[in-house]
Amino acid sequence: MTDRASITSGRVLVTGASRGIGRAVAELLVSRGARVFATGRDGAALESLRALAPEQVATFEAELTDEVERRRLVEFATSLWGGLDGMVLSAGIVRYQEALAITEADLRAQLDVNLIAPTMLLRDFGRHLRDRGTGGAAVLVGSTLGMRPAPMTAAYAATKAGLHALARGFAHELGAHGIRVNAVAPGIIDTEMIRAVRLREGEVEPEGPARDARIEAEVDGLRALCPEGRLGTPEQVAEAVAYLLDAEFVTGEVYVLDGGLGLR
Repeated sequence: MTDRASITSGRVLVTGASRGIGRAVAELLVSRGARVFATGRDGAALESLRALAPEQVATFEAELTDEVERRRLVEFATSLWGGLDGMVLSAGIVRYQEALAITEADLRAQLDVNLIAPTMLLRDFGRHLRDRGTGGAAVLVGSTLGMRPAPMTAAYAATKAGLHALARGFAHELGAHGIRVNAVAPGIIDTEMIRAVRLREGEVEPEGPARDARIEAEVDGLRALCPEGRLGTPEQVAEAVAYLLDAEFVTGEVYVLDGGLGLR
């Protein structure tokens, strides 16, 4: 089994590394000496990450819902530096829809990115660590919505609830191989994901200044839900992820960081 220092200063695959939480995780791990294999769909953003520390960062632009691309990603990541010690599954999408307006296409899109792709990647990562016999750790980025859905998030919340169960299930089965699996469940984090207009069924999306004002009003409403009146940051989530990567006696947990949101 790896020692405590070997994950955040070791070799870690990070999905969703183009922006938001995934980007913050990648940057924090680099600052702690890790070699980071960063993947996402925005090649330019990945390149700007690699430019921060070319000797520590390798990138792979990929669509994780594509089985062939996932296979190539895993093969490359597990061979580049002689193997992986950790994995952070941060990639995710949301489609804000009222429960009675959910479409099958949008449900499937969220399932593919938020649950199916992470399941397959975690499976392949687990096989790699089992066969290598050195142990390691994975952290999945879930959401407090997976525990307590909010209006217009039923489908997204279901995928995140599944992700939490995935972490616990894998932790239960992989512990004998020295592999720890945990999840973080952030509350309202100030990323691009929350800055999308939440449209009621039949509503036309506003444009220009009207759209900007609508988004700011919605974000202000989210901020007001938090006891301290402020949103979380990707960097705060990244610190929690780093803790779980190195927490030797923690596995199968869903670590909540919501700024007191759940107290309401």
